[in-house]
Amino acid sequence: MKKQLLLLSFLLIATGVFAQLTVKPNGSTDSYIYVKDQIVYVKNDINLTRNPTDTVEASIYLRDNGQLIQGGTTSTNTGDGFLSVKQETEPTNTFAYYYWCSPVGNPAATDTYAGNNKHFGINSIYEEQGDPLGTNARISYNVASRNGFTDPRLTISRRWIYTHPTPGSEAEGNYIRVNADNSVRAGLGFTMKGVNDGSDLGNAITGPITNHKQTYEFRGIPNSGSFIVPVAAPVDGVPQMTLSGNPYASALDLNQLYYDTGNEALGAFWYYDEDRNEPSHLYTDKPFGYGVWTPGGVDTDGDLADNNPAGNYVQASFFIWNAGGTNSGTTAGVGGTNQNKRYAPIGQGIMFVGQSGGNVTIRNSHRIFVKEGAAGSVFQRPTDDISISNTRDIGELTASLPSELDTRDPQTRIYAVFDDALTRDMLLVFSDLATDGYDRGYDGLSPMGVNTDAYFPIGNDSERLPYVINAVNYDENKQIPINFKLNKTTEIKLLIAEEVKKPYEKIFLYDRQDNSFRRIGTRLTFPFSLTLDAGHYDNRFFIVFKKAEYRNNSSTASIEDQEKIIASVAMFQNNPQKQLEISNPEGHTIKSAIVYDMNGKMVIQKQNLGTNNSYSFYTGNLSDGVYLVKLTTKDDITIDYKAIVHNK
Repeated sequence: MKKQLLLLSFLLIATGVFAQLTVKPNGSTDSYIYVKDQIVYVKNDINLTRNPTDTVEASIYLRDNGQLIQGGTTSTNTGDGFLSVKQETEPTNTFAYYYWCSPVGNPAATDTYAGNNKHFGINSIYEEQGDPLGTNARISYNVASRNGFTDPRLTISRRWIYTHPTPGSEAEGNYIRVNADNSVRAGLGFTMKGVNDGSDLGNAITGPITNHKQTYEFRGIPNSGSFIVPVAAPVDGVPQMTLSGNPYASALDLNQLYYDTGNEALGAFWYYDEDRNEPSHLYTDKPFGYGVWTPGGVDTDGDLADNNPAGNYVQASFFIWNAGGTNSGTTAGVGGTNQNKRYAPIGQGIMFVGQSGGNVTIRNSHRIFVKEGAAGSVFQRPTDDISISNTRDIGELTASLPSELDTRDPQTRIYAVFDDALTRDMLLVFSDLATDGYDRGYDGLSPMGVNTDAYFPIGNDSERLPYVINAVNYDENKQIPINFKLNKTTEIKLLIAEEVKKPYEKIFLYDRQDNSFRRIGTRLTFPFSLTLDAGHYDNRFFIVFKKAEYRNNSSTASIEDQEKIIASVAMFQNNPQKQLEISNPEGHTIKSAIVYDMNGKMVIQKQNLGTNNSYSFYTGNLSDGVYLVKLTTKDDITIDYKAIVHNK
């Protein structure tokens, strides 16, 4: 009789559009909407009344990529009924953190936010019971001990439920423990550890790892409307992050969110990742980190669901952290490389990282129907990824699509490998819309200020910050600074992991100190390493695309002729007149004159100057500082001069 009632009471939706939606039982008979692999759009509010059958209490079931989208700016959803939606983690175990953002609130919660959105707690997480339609479920249990488990029923450890509600660093004091309370504000994310596939391990810190797939079912009143997420600028060079994510029962387009008016303070999105094979709950044992995603350009092609632009992603490097939010010095590998981040799927928690101070608003208008698993939408889980522990495992990452179908900008992925133990993933993006300075939407702040690292310095003088994604406008003469920070004598390897529509023929690491060039290739082509003492290497190393502009011995002229030409050309920085003056009394043919600041940024470029006896270039628009001038003759003889500019 129960099966018959269920078949009579459900409604299979293909694609539904409602101005308002009310779902309530028919007396003692359950009523619900079942949405499979389709979308339901509700323009205004939803009113749900809980069904009388304990295991079939939800009013709306989203299954197999079924999604719900609502309009409006404020939630007016009411009732004690539930929307039911699932998300799974694979692999997981009792030690594995995932970052979440709930699509529902607990109708029993007393606190509300932005209309009728209710706060969330883990008492709204259910365990499916395996019926054919996936409607039967029972509420999960929770325990205060360290380990969650599945036998005899899904039991979550409430010890690891935290939020990070205001901008701050990774320091433990910036996280707020929630336990099992309904106190996660709608729109905020939360941390939750997985469960052991089996019985209770009690308070044991370590134990057997039983990696498995775990499905969590969220039941509650659906979130809708707008959500405010505070962000902040870096403090003393340390990026500030706030844990949020996708608060809806549909996909969330991060490109629309990022470029929406009023969200200019947002800098990048960080995705948590960790070594899920490490059987420990302790900070001092658990390597973890954050992958960085930026959206690239604004989507203007008229198709928001085509994953174009796809954005830019660098994988997490894993570090051992301590409770103070700093690195303890032990390192271990890198995280997953999956770049499908534009459309945040249901349940995804994400760190919002500020470029400046302000608020970011997540709106219903950012919602989109994109199926999870499609291009651009994958829940952050390690099985989608390639784990890399050291250079012995590093191969070349190949694009999954032919170049003519790859929607990414031209880009080069470089791995900086330290002592074959730590790998930092770095991305150079080439775009006509980019500059040598900070480019919002393209450049991504490095997630960790650790003792041994590599990064692209971007910014002016003392305001420079470390970035792991750097977008530039390609020029074959460009010098792109790359910095190294080492806490001990270290062997460094630079490897190309991926090239997408590369605009250059070759790429080199240029060492300004000894005027040397090292060809950067894969681990199988042009491998090289250099060993450096402990220290911070700033303004010494640069990524370049040709040799001839930076060295004298590429010329076919004799050494004697080179020395004569170099001796006959003089340069002088005339600060009272605010100009760089070049004297060429013998009329040598000057092919180019290029001026770089000490960050490697090209600030003046003149081509085909000819045989004039003198030249002058205005420098009054330059900041005070030291600049490197390079003249190149028709014989490829390079003449260097260090200009000190004072315009005050």
